[in-house]
Amino acid sequence: MSIAQRRPAAAAGAARWTRRRAAALLALGFAALALTLAATVWRWLGQAPTLAYWPFAWRYDPDLPVSPHTWRQLWLALAQSAAALALLCGALYAKRRRLAWLSAAAALALLTDWPSPRMLLTEAHSSSYQRSPLPFSDANLLQGGRLYQAHCAACHGAAADGRGELAASLPVWPSVLGPALFQNRLEGELHWRIAHGGQEPAAKPAMPAFGSTLSADEIWQVLDYLRLRAYGAEGGKGMPAVAAPVVDLDCRDGRATLLSGLRGLPLRVTAHAPGASEEPQDPRLLTVALTRGGGQGVYADCVAAGEEAWNAYALAAGVPPDELAGAQFMVDRQGWLRARRLPGAAPAWTSADDVCGPGGRMEGTTARGLGQLLQAMDRAPIAIPDMRREH
Repeated sequence: MSIAQRRPAAAAGAARWTRRRAAALLALGFAALALTLAATVWRWLGQAPTLAYWPFAWRYDPDLPVSPHTWRQLWLALAQSAAALALLCGALYAKRRRLAWLSAAAALALLTDWPSPRMLLTEAHSSSYQRSPLPFSDANLLQGGRLYQAHCAACHGAAADGRGELAASLPVWPSVLGPALFQNRLEGELHWRIAHGGQEPAAKPAMPAFGSTLSADEIWQVLDYLRLRAYGAEGGKGMPAVAAPVVDLDCRDGRATLLSGLRGLPLRVTAHAPGASEEPQDPRLLTVALTRGGGQGVYADCVAAGEEAWNAYALAAGVPPDELAGAQFMVDRQGWLRARRLPGAAPAWTSADDVCGPGGRMEGTTARGLGQLLQAMDRAPIAIPDMRREH
């Protein structure tokens, strides 16, 4: 072959190599884009945003334990799939043995052993990523308590301890509706369980469906009541963040009429005890006093004098309303409950690590103790925004 004949052949070979390299780079680009999108969705879903409808039967759960064997199986399956994609791209530009390339790609894809979705994902429902649209207010919380006592207490117990009067007669013992209920479950899935029953429709339900008895908002009210009661039981240990109940206020300077109107400022909510010495005011925060009557003689920036406000915070303290006097709560700038000091206990603030607050106990009520709390709340803010509507 002459030099003149070799040049077109070499140019054609170079062109084929360029096309194959472009195809490989394109495949790698699509793979990188897919991985980036998957990582973004993975992180996004980990923050449990509000979605009106979830179209898949599975969802990602960051708390689901996955064995190393399952991870290895997943990475091997991804590598085999990438190799099959590369063979397919090669077959598109191959001049010879294209059928062999396609056969190899198909065989590799068919032989890929993907792990079962149950090993990596959690079963989901259409409402999995829905969240309560109702204000986390004293009125809604107490209404949820009344609905719970009317429809749920006979089985799950008045104290949500699973010891209702009908519990022993049921085929499946009712569950305890405490902190563990919210530890690894989304609000929307709990709502679905209450509306449709305790198990999948194909199985014999352990709990009746309340979708025809309670409205969607009433089910949200029951869940919000149980959430605050669970916080009262353990101080938020093992739970997602819990908002401070929104109550009506009477502020000295008229700055707000609702607790949610004080967002942006750290708050100390105190249950006023008549005859007790007043807490010293701290310029670094606002003090909200809960009273069971008027606010006369109460030295605080704002006063919540309603009976419902008092009862809602008694739930957050985990004590009967008659024993709430003297309790205190720390609320961060976004409106989340971050620490509490129970009446009659040692003079210490207690906060749960799982709600991003300072861990353990902080002894004393001095400025140093409050300063530590304020610094810890600002240093570790809760990332999930509170999307609920106000009153």
